[in-house]
Amino acid sequence: MGLGLLFIALQTPPPVGGLLLMAALLTLAVGFAAAAGYQIVARRSRPESAFHGASPLLLLGIQLVISVAFGIAWLVLGVPDPSGSAIGFLVIALTLLVSYFLVVWIFGVRSGAVSWRDMGVPVPASASRLLGDIGLGVATMLVVWPLVTVLTALLALTLNSRPPDVVPQVQGGFDILLTAIGAAFLVPIGEELLFRGYALTAWLRDRGPRSALVRSTLFFAFAHVLGVTAATFDEGVRQAVLTVVVITPVGATLGWLFLRRGLVASIAGHATFNLIGVLLIALAQNLPQISPPAG
Repeated sequence: MGLGLLFIALQTPPPVGGLLLMAALLTLAVGFAAAAGYQIVARRSRPESAFHGASPLLLLGIQLVISVAFGIAWLVLGVPDPSGSAIGFLVIALTLLVSYFLVVWIFGVRSGAVSWRDMGVPVPASASRLLGDIGLGVATMLVVWPLVTVLTALLALTLNSRPPDVVPQVQGGFDILLTAIGAAFLVPIGEELLFRGYALTAWLRDRGPRSALVRSTLFFAFAHVLGVTAATFDEGVRQAVLTVVVITPVGATLGWLFLRRGLVASIAGHATFNLIGVLLIALAQNLPQISPPAG
């Protein structure tokens, strides 16, 4: 029913279309939440060592519905478009973090399926342990980032495509700061909570480390494909292929960091990867344009 309402809403002009869209999102959220609740109850009879929580796919569905609903609300309230505004981007990044936290907390921690410690949060944590985790995450991603960048460039040339734009056009230092906070702090924390803290932990209990790493990596890539937007179907397919090939080694590295050192290390690696990208994009956007000599 929710998908049917969503299709009708997209074909209906405002304001009726907007109301139908919110109704469709509410229906989808209730449906996903009910399915997650049913799984939690049904899995209580599983062996103690097995995972007792809801499927990570259901949590991703709930998170997507929440973030889309809030995104629409922010636009209605006049929050700038995140594709062209650093302030709007920061608001959306904060919304994503809150939505990730809520679904993991409600369906993971509150349900008793996992604890924060189970998800790799070092509680309590010494300063030396935190610094070690952060250092490993940063150092690992400093090695991986150039390799992924070369792979991205080669594949983009082969496919005659380019990665989707994920950060807005920045105009100065303040815009760069806001974008960096959103992309290299808020987004990594939220994504690592779900994709490594919850999903990898869930599959680790049921499938073992190797299968859990593969599944969480593909899950991470799939989620990023959902964010691909393109003017044509052909360009969308090429961007999706590019996204999967590029995101897969990043997700595998973050999963390895999580298995080795926990959530802080994977967050640090994710933040490092995103921060380098933001700074280089900002540099490229603000380089002076050199005009060819006249004559």
